[in-house]
Amino acid sequence: MNLLYFRKARVMRLIHVRIQLPDTPGAQKLLKDAFLSHMPPEGKVCHISIHPGDGGELTVGLFVNAATVSAAETVAYTAALRVLDSEPALQHGYITSYSAAMVPALFDRMLQEPQDRGRNRRRPNEVNP
Repeated sequence: MNLLYFRKARVMRLIHVRIQLPDTPGAQKLLKDAFLSHMPPEGKVCHISIHPGDGGELTVGLFVNAATVSAAETVAYTAALRVLDSEPALQHGYITSYSAAMVPALFDRMLQEPQDRGRNRRRPNEVNP
């Protein structure tokens, strides 16, 4: 087994899924439990944080083990869709966006990763050819 692949596959990535609900979200504990009950059985989602906002806005932070940012975003998006489809209190909600959270140290490390379907962008100090 390639050790580099093994290490890369275990990278924890924080993905924020932003959801719009018709009403102000309910209790954080109930929302977190609802999300946890619908996570993939493979254990790719290791932790969830719930951040209710005003006017029905809800940001769900999913800590996902994945080899790439886009793979982690796909896991988070799919998991959130499963919750919205399965939980009666959330069925009128919809995902407005989902993306990796830009934690400075993590972002610097992500810039060093090989390209992944256009997700990596040039750093400002790189000169165009």
